[in-house]
Amino acid sequence: MSSDESARKSWQASVTEANLPSMEQVRAGADKFYRRLRLRNNVEYVACVIVVISFGIYTFTLEHVLQRIGSAMTVFATFVVAWQLHRRASAVPPEAAGEMPILDFVRAQLVRQRDALASIFWWYLLPFIPGMAVLMTGSIASRPPVGAVQTFGAVIAVAVIVGVFGGIWWLNLHWARKLQTHIDEIDALKR
Repeated sequence: MSSDESARKSWQASVTEANLPSMEQVRAGADKFYRRLRLRNNVEYVACVIVVISFGIYTFTLEHVLQRIGSAMTVFATFVVAWQLHRRASAVPPEAAGEMPILDFVRAQLVRQRDALASIFWWYLLPFIPGMAVLMTGSIASRPPVGAVQTFGAVIAVAVIVGVFGGIWWLNLHWARKLQTHIDEIDALKR
């Protein structure tokens, strides 16, 4: 026997069969995933209500017309985001699997959530950018930065907003990669 063949047999002997999880374990995991998604979405919807109320008030109370327009644009963006969240990432209960094998259902839901998270910039962040830009332009127009301190404050405000948006984008891409790992594990189990 050649050394290559000996190494191959030794390697094959060291590999154990992958134990498939029981249907109860898969079902429990699907239920837990569903509850987490439902909680996440409910938190997002509450945040949307708070943004709509706050920026709705700003639409009528801020002093500069661009601030009011930017606030109205932000309210509109919030409705778009809430609709997209429901359309792309709503929680689907495991009972909706019907006759579909539960492992296939779980995989489909993981793919759906991964795709929603991976495209978060386009449907979650981008809708807010025009309204925020107009709102900030109105804020600068209502109180133009006079000195270095005011200019620095405006730059810091923009940097904070960019940082928050960038952090949200990065975090969601991170979770999309984690979901992909679970999808790969299911694919390996099915092979």
